[in-house]
Amino acid sequence: MEDLAGYTVAVLSERRRHDLATLLEATSARTINVQAVRSVAQPVAEAVAGATRASVTSPVHEVIVSSGLGLRAWLRVVRQTGHLDALIDRLTHARLLARDGHAADTLRDLGLSQIWATTSTTTEDLFRYLLAQPMIGRRVVAQIESEPHREYCDALRRSGATVVEVVTNRFLPPLRSDVLRRLCAVIVRRQVDAVALTGVTATENLLRQAEADGVLGEVLNALTADIVPACLGHLAAQPLRALGLDTYVAASPALPDLVEVLADRLPGRSLRLDVQGHRMEIRSQAMVIGDQVIPVQPGPISVLRALARRPGRVLSPAEIRADTPSWTDVDDHAVEMAVSRLRRTFDDTPLDGVDLIQTVMKRGYRLAA
Repeated sequence: MEDLAGYTVAVLSERRRHDLATLLEATSARTINVQAVRSVAQPVAEAVAGATRASVTSPVHEVIVSSGLGLRAWLRVVRQTGHLDALIDRLTHARLLARDGHAADTLRDLGLSQIWATTSTTTEDLFRYLLAQPMIGRRVVAQIESEPHREYCDALRRSGATVVEVVTNRFLPPLRSDVLRRLCAVIVRRQVDAVALTGVTATENLLRQAEADGVLGEVLNALTADIVPACLGHLAAQPLRALGLDTYVAASPALPDLVEVLADRLPGRSLRLDVQGHRMEIRSQAMVIGDQVIPVQPGPISVLRALARRPGRVLSPAEIRADTPSWTDVDDHAVEMAVSRLRRTFDDTPLDGVDLIQTVMKRGYRLAA
């Protein structure tokens, strides 16, 4: 896997820390974990009842059970609607795929015995097992409880299967809106190189918060021009595509495939230029000179990004501010201080001692490329 040192990726998911962050950090990327969705183990009874009716209308080939807890919640609704016998009859003639022993035991309590369970105890492995087989014409019922599970169901449909989703969790906005509000500000300031979206609700909640804060246009501009919007599946991408954005979708809803998308697309969004015989790349919170990754503070990196977009051209402090969306209230003195800190950032780098950030009296600054 390509080294992603110097890149910062915001990971939006149902968890405070997602497994995707661990995979990205293994490539030396920096991550910002954002719990953009609150998953509550409380099914919507009407939706579960409707999914049950759809499940029993025709023969079922495969049934995926994500957890014993979720299956029991499903069965409580089924008993209330009077469909238990019909459901058990369909399950009896289907191939039963249970995530773990607890899920398998709950199926056995219904009198079912032919159950296949994973040794890895992950629902994702059950979906991958099915996706590796011909699925055209197959009918699958999946008890699911996370947003990535919905992406796998969508992948099965794209493979030709008919899928009935029995969703036993609710996906809600986070309790504190400031989590997404801070992320919107980070995106507008270009302080991340990519946003990794693991589900449709995460995407919807981000856009809803941006609209509430009056920065939706700025967020969309950042995701169009400078920040990579990477999605675990097509469902997560839909809200952005509906607004006209190009998105990058993993080949499958597997996390390593999403990491691969990021590794493939991130280098294309970096500002690159040759400076005094050295290759320099500018990322959200760092610059790379040759093979050296140098962290850069937000103010100096904003100045460097503005100058690097027009190397050799003199930019006034007003033009630098205009190039940086979050600097509308910054004065000339603050720009001067950021330039001073930027110059010090080049100390002990291959460009140490080079008059790289030049001051042109009474006019502004330029990057001597």
